Amino acid sequence: MKTLLLLITMLVSFNMYAQSYLVGHVSVNFKDSSRTTNGYTISGGVTMAGSGRTIGTEIFYPAVASGNSAAVANGQFPVVVFGHGFAMSYNSYSNVYDSLVKLGYIILLPRTEGGIFPSPSHSEFGDDLKLLAMQGLALNVNSLPNSTVSFVGKVKQAAAIGGHSMGAGASFLAGANNTNITCIFNFAVATTNPSSITAAAFVTVPTLIISGQKDNVADTTVQNSHYSATSATTKFHTIIKDVTHCDFGTGTSSTCNFGQASCSNAGCNSVLFNRYMTYLVPFLGNLLKEVCTDGPLFMDSIISNSPNRVGTKITGRLACVISAINQNNIEQVNYNVYPNPTNNMLTISFKPINTSPTIIKLYDILGRLILTDIETTAQLSTIEKHIDLQIIDNGIYFMTINEQYKLKIIKN
Repeated sequence: MKTLLLLITMLVSFNMYAQSYLVGHVSVNFKDSSRTTNGYTISGGVTMAGSGRTIGTEIFYPAVASGNSAAVANGQFPVVVFGHGFAMSYNSYSNVYDSLVKLGYIILLPRTEGGIFPSPSHSEFGDDLKLLAMQGLALNVNSLPNSTVSFVGKVKQAAAIGGHSMGAGASFLAGANNTNITCIFNFAVATTNPSSITAAAFVTVPTLIISGQKDNVADTTVQNSHYSATSATTKFHTIIKDVTHCDFGTGTSSTCNFGQASCSNAGCNSVLFNRYMTYLVPFLGNLLKEVCTDGPLFMDSIISNSPNRVGTKITGRLACVISAINQNNIEQVNYNVYPNPTNNMLTISFKPINTSPTIIKLYDILGRLILTDIETTAQLSTIEKHIDLQIIDNGIYFMTINEQYKLKIIKN
């Protein structure tokens, strides 16, 4: 008997994966008592108790209203720490953190080591990223003094460290021997001093490296050196077509563009942004949020041929974590899937919301695509689709059904 574990997922692009939250903001000066080096203090920011190095940090988070000091939305949200590139401002990545916050992540962006003179300390920046991952998770129990913003009880205990260029290299410094984080990700990683390539050998958590085809600052050799060095048993490197070193983020940093020309208009940046976020969103969704379908969606994206990608390296895979998922209330999304469990024939009854083709995919629990079926719809009447599973081995599977312009997910 074949047991089917069914999740119904409709999606078109990354920005429709889940509920869209409003974006709140608060500035926080964290303290590291183990260091006395000069950091960065945000004027008017909330200052945590303690002494030592100050790590001024901009926090953007899911909120009940947009703007400064808005109340945190209901729910529990994973932590993402993101390190800026050389001489770049945190707001050079506003499109990245804005999109992730709307998907339900708490984003911490340190403002330390942002100058040109004196030269930034890569080791200090790596330590800042590492500290912020711990401090971000601790906000689940630690209140912000003299602030109306409270994260208490709202921080999921899962964290990623990422960055761009210098910040990407520093994320390897922060990720070395770090058991407090779930994964790391990078845009156009640049080699740091001390060496981020050497540090990568001590990184064991899942790692995603995203680089640009036209990067002449940190080219493919640099990216592959980090990829090869990391000890992670699950790691990926994808090279995005037409992207330069400075196209990650908004692409408007004057200091970054001084070193390398970027795309020249907002439309160009928007296109390239969608290309790399296609990989980042399901990567984080699967690992930080434990969204079952995001594992195979990521694998499908990175394995399938794409005109927007010119190279890929893959070690391991993101799987579907099937715990606590069942078919309860599937009728609430206007789908009736039966019988389940099934022997051979599976019937899917549904009423499409438009005349676009409906794509049905079946995955095994390792995230491998087993079956694809496309239903062409001529009218908006109820459809019964019959799928023959006779040739499929017995086991547990899950199904995605893609319909354009609408998102519904069942996960219990």
